[in-house]
Amino acid sequence: MDWDQIVRENARGMLRLAMRIVASSADAEELVQDAFLKAYQYQRRARVDNWGGLLHRFVVNAALDHLRKQKTAVSLPETGLASSAEDPAQLAEARELADHLRREIARLPHQQSEVFCLSCLDGRSNHQIAEALGIQEGAVATALHKARERITASTARLLRRERG
Repeated sequence: MDWDQIVRENARGMLRLAMRIVASSADAEELVQDAFLKAYQYQRRARVDNWGGLLHRFVVNAALDHLRKQKTAVSLPETGLASSAEDPAQLAEARELADHLRREIARLPHQQSEVFCLSCLDGRSNHQIAEALGIQEGAVATALHKARERITASTARLLRRERG
């Protein structure tokens, strides 16, 4: 195991993933550092065959725990959703939707939130998620379907309240 190489190969991707979930660069950096420390400690007790999967799991879990602990919504950085809105009203709406999404992800059952983040925020395939989480692909598909249904229903309710 070459720890420096593991860090070089995974740090950027882990930071992007954490940023997508928590939307704060300072929080994301801290979460990633904690995840790498946890992974380093873990490898002292057990063999690690999939460093990327282990780190993804640690980062997602730490980010979701962070969201669940927050009492107020996180503001949205200039991401694709927000930056595509040119007028202030569109930007405000995009921020509100992004904050709503983060709150809903934090409310999902643990496995659903992990699967949703790895699929929708990190672009992982069901196969990759199953490997990273140590579950069957069918369980990934089921968790992702339930998470999407719940988030879609919640977002639809929010939009109906705003428009009606």
